[in-house]
Amino acid sequence: MKEYLSDQMILPRGLILFIYEGKKDQFTYIKADWMKSHQKIFYHMKGNVIFFNSKGIFLKTEEIFWDRKKKYFFNKKKTTVYNKNGLFFNATKGIEFSDNLNRIKLNSINGVISMLYNN
Repeated sequence: MKEYLSDQMILPRGLILFIYEGKKDQFTYIKADWMKSHQKIFYHMKGNVIFFNSKGIFLKTEEIFWDRKKKYFFNKKKTTVYNKNGLFFNATKGIEFSDNLNRIKLNSINGVISMLYNN
């Protein structure tokens, strides 16, 4: 960890973070190869950024920003989103989502929806 001034911190080797939502079985996991924070409120993460939560939502991108005060993530980069029900989307022009992944906005999407067919 490198600290620059009193309001900036850089983690050149990345981070692994678990955010618990009240109970131990409700969580969001975040991993990135590099991270920079500004006043411990605004974070810039890049390099193999991965999110998943206890509800089965998984996101992968190369860069993301986190406003911890607003509990909000966003980027303008390609982001891939999966869920445990077989949904798969690419947000080719970025994504916005709440830190618990309850609200997700995909920008310019394409993807696959798995459907079961019973005779």
